[in-house]
Amino acid sequence: MKIAFAVSVTALSLLAGCASTSVTPVSRNQFIISTSAAPACGRSGAMKVASKMAAVETLRRGYPRFLIGGAQSENNVSVIQRAPTYANTSGTYNAYGNTVYGNSTTTFGGGGPMLIGSNDAGLMVLMLKPGDQGYQQALDAKQELGADWEKLVKDGVKTCTD
Repeated sequence: MKIAFAVSVTALSLLAGCASTSVTPVSRNQFIISTSAAPACGRSGAMKVASKMAAVETLRRGYPRFLIGGAQSENNVSVIQRAPTYANTSGTYNAYGNTVYGNSTTTFGGGGPMLIGSNDAGLMVLMLKPGDQGYQQALDAKQELGADWEKLVKDGVKTCTD
């Protein structure tokens, strides 16, 4: 029960953690988004951040719409078991003359499982303006970001819960 609680608390704190994104321009209207997200976000969370950042970068670069030309994701998360962080020893004894009889018990605790690594996603993005081929089928960047699109364009997407 204690381990499940510790994992839940760790997962919640990691969700509030961060996701980072880098942008690599490959042409005037194309770029590659690379996102790494906290273990608790999962691959779908990393992909969600990457997709929203594609919309953010599209608007930042003066384009209203975009197409995703390729996508990939990876789960690079591992669970490790940490060593115990405390030990308590207790016991009883009885003395009979020159002989002592007894027993002891040592209890170890703490050090439960720890998540390390990240979930990663990559997208190839093509930005489009009115009149460009494929514009009508492309995603509207503002619509993808929703009502808070201006704030997201200014601040970026930092977590998989944005």
